[in-house]
Amino acid sequence: MPWSFSADPESYAEQVLDLLSARPDANTIALTVLETVRAGQRFSEAEPLFGWFTDNGAVTGAVSMTPPYGVLLGEFPAGSEAELVAGLREEKAKVPDVMGTVEAAERFAAGWTAGQDLRTELAMRHRLYTVDDLRLPAPPAGGARAAVPADLDLLMDWLVRFHDEAEASSASPPRAIYQRRVELGLVWLWEDERQIPVSMASRNVLVAGVSRIGPVYTPPEQRRHGYGAAVTAACTQDALDRGARQVVLFTDLANPTSNAIYQQIGYRAVDDRLILRFVAGTE
Repeated sequence: MPWSFSADPESYAEQVLDLLSARPDANTIALTVLETVRAGQRFSEAEPLFGWFTDNGAVTGAVSMTPPYGVLLGEFPAGSEAELVAGLREEKAKVPDVMGTVEAAERFAAGWTAGQDLRTELAMRHRLYTVDDLRLPAPPAGGARAAVPADLDLLMDWLVRFHDEAEASSASPPRAIYQRRVELGLVWLWEDERQIPVSMASRNVLVAGVSRIGPVYTPPEQRRHGYGAAVTAACTQDALDRGARQVVLFTDLANPTSNAIYQQIGYRAVDDRLILRFVAGTE
């Protein structure tokens, strides 16, 4: 079958890096996940699984699974879904969910549930944004700074709270991954006029010229002061200053506030993504 699979990120990168890098904004998650795993980081103890699709000698498809997350659809050629489903079943892959563009996620889900005692649930609908003209019309009191290792305990507390509030997955935020981000200067804090941290914005490593912001978190008691917009703008500007050709982020479409805020500081909507969860039985 034209889908090939490997647990080795280097073998996967050799096959798909050019394909994914041809559309680095659309494939920002696929690229940063691959970069994270190639750097020796893991999202759990379970082994990852990578797949690529070959058509007449050319690689035209790329998907990955990094447990506890499900199938991430990078490039997913039309007509390849039956072979992908068959290949994943042959690999005995446990697939809790799928993430991709609306069309791709629905196409995979239809194939994965066909003939099975499974149905899909919408876990989350995301919108991808890219920055066009970064601006911050009225900064709040205080200022931004890069996080340092001494901030890590606070950051992890906030990340757990963010996860509980906003994430579709049951996975906990991996401390090692955020420790590396802090060491690389990829996590920013907004401090109020008393120099107390009131909001954070993190971003992924730069891959193929693209940096992706997220997560952004402000504790509930500090919201409605403009801190989230301010720290996002600071983190975005730092990415641009350090060579990013493009800065992107995802929002939860169920949160109209964050969608409005990011547009106000210069982000433009690109497309929508779905996370569809697979559950047993019929409704």
